[in-house]
Amino acid sequence: MVPGGVTEVVWHFAGYLKIINDTARDRIGYDESAFRNLQDDYITPRPNYLSNPDFNPLDSHGLLTPFIGPLEELHHSRILPIKSLSPPAPKPDLDSHLSDRLPQFQFPGASGGGGGGSEFKITVQYQDGGEQTQVQIHQYNFMLDDDNLLVGACADDIAGDLARLTSDTGAILQQMADNASEHIPNEWLMPQSSAGAVEFVKAYDEDFASRDGEPGAHSVEPGYYLNGELQTPRPEPPAETPIPDPVPAPDLGNGLGQWAETGANDSWNASLIVDLSESGRSMIVMGDYFKTNAIFQTNSIMDQDHIQMSGGVAFPVAEGGNKTDNIADFIQNPGIYAELKATFAGPQWNVDVVDGNYYSVHAIVQLNYLSDNDIVVQKSADTHYELYSGGNEQGNLTAVFDGTIHYDLIIVAGAYHGMNVIFQNNILLNNDTIKMLADGSDPSQSVVSGQNELTNTATIASYGDDNFLPMNNNLNSLVTAIQNGSTTLDPSYGKFVDGSGSVFNVLYITGDYYDVNAIWQTNIVTDVNIVMQFLDPPSADALALDPNGADSQSVTSGKNLLTNDAAIVDVGATNTFVNGEVYGDTILVQANLLPEGDDQVLTGDVQSLVSELIAFINEDQEEAPATQPVATAPAYEDPVASVMH
Repeated sequence: MVPGGVTEVVWHFAGYLKIINDTARDRIGYDESAFRNLQDDYITPRPNYLSNPDFNPLDSHGLLTPFIGPLEELHHSRILPIKSLSPPAPKPDLDSHLSDRLPQFQFPGASGGGGGGSEFKITVQYQDGGEQTQVQIHQYNFMLDDDNLLVGACADDIAGDLARLTSDTGAILQQMADNASEHIPNEWLMPQSSAGAVEFVKAYDEDFASRDGEPGAHSVEPGYYLNGELQTPRPEPPAETPIPDPVPAPDLGNGLGQWAETGANDSWNASLIVDLSESGRSMIVMGDYFKTNAIFQTNSIMDQDHIQMSGGVAFPVAEGGNKTDNIADFIQNPGIYAELKATFAGPQWNVDVVDGNYYSVHAIVQLNYLSDNDIVVQKSADTHYELYSGGNEQGNLTAVFDGTIHYDLIIVAGAYHGMNVIFQNNILLNNDTIKMLADGSDPSQSVVSGQNELTNTATIASYGDDNFLPMNNNLNSLVTAIQNGSTTLDPSYGKFVDGSGSVFNVLYITGDYYDVNAIWQTNIVTDVNIVMQFLDPPSADALALDPNGADSQSVTSGKNLLTNDAAIVDVGATNTFVNGEVYGDTILVQANLLPEGDDQVLTGDVQSLVSELIAFINEDQEEAPATQPVATAPAYEDPVASVMH
């Protein structure tokens, strides 16, 4: 995922504005009242709720006359109901906000002699609604590419040892998984499901409140972190460029030699969640407000190689050179309405009512498991021998866009529980045994057993949820009116919260609000290889076809690429009014786990090599060759369960 792409993803959602096209035209003034438009005003009229002209009440209101109707209809609900169909709206506290008081005005046609006046009111409609989300996505890839490419009489002997060697690789992988799991704090062992995530957040917030909002042990300041270090200033995101074309495979020509590629595997996970469910102008929370952002990243690699070469011209061995990076970025942006002018909340309110708790939960689990453990023996003299037993690729991709910018106001009668969390783990076991033997032809010999790359990149970008304001009497009266189901409101209520002047949409929740976005990403690759190459001098016939006679021996057993990339874009309210306490924290854990010890590289004459290579010179040798204890990986359940405990 291109850094900086998160910001671009969201600003598209902040651009759905209504554009009014004004048309200049001649007008005839029919309205002589104090609210009339000027004749030279060539724009469409906008509501002016702050207007308070000085006028003669008789000129505007007319004279009120008693209502006359049949006696039997006096108690009809359409004329004079004895009991209101809905509880009356509580009287707002206007004494402390006299400047916000809107003038009471009449609908057009209310003036004139003998006509009855009607005071303007905000109308409110209620309906069941509020789409909730509980998304649970699990993506798994399992690939077994364990190859045995053997020659000669030794094939059966080496194959018979595989069962004994399997447990050794399994024990190493289990230890690596356990070590990675130990770097995740116990209090963050979250179940990998939407229901489990909700229960975890509930318990976590209870503990948060019990310690009076004290930050956690791994609390950090929001910012850009590279391998545990805060980068100040934040690196500039690179300019977006087209995806480069794949690097073409090297041209090995058609000369004599042996080439083996047993690594170069690619395992990746990519996830994006864009959560617009809470993207209102304002939110009112009558209980406590909780918000936690957390990122956990581990890279674990074991790359201990045993390399022996003899009989040729050895080029520098590219062992080691592995790269591990953890990148975490916590971004806080203003709410999407911060730069937009707020106006009257509107004459018509639509209220979606949710009876109980509200859930906006997204849980994404991505796992790749690849076993590419190879035993390769190449024995040739007069051929061009290329062998490819690696180069596997597997990946998971998920993009979730949930919710719409729909509500102007969200009212939560209970508490708000918000959490964005990303777990990322890369585990690579790349222990290799490589042995090369050339008999007097002085070939070039080269080995690449390292140059693996493990990268975790996680971004949590928040819009809004950063401007907290206390409750006041006016807001309390608004909440009470909605709770009581009032169908009409005094126009002054339209100034208590920000609006856009048109229909005002409200989401009212009688319980708690659970806003959880969680991503788990894991790559596990075992690339354990035994590669043996023996090269005899070319024959006269081979030299006749290839007069150059430059033999080559080459092994590539590294260059594995493990990548996790995740982004959560959480668009919240621009203004948040909280009646209880506000609790917030940012958690970060980054770990690169590298084993101690160096690779063993030996070069020398034929006598310095172990006996298994010498055995290939004489295929009739009866003695079974010895092999080094390296083998395939175990079943995936235990390592995965340990990492994602």
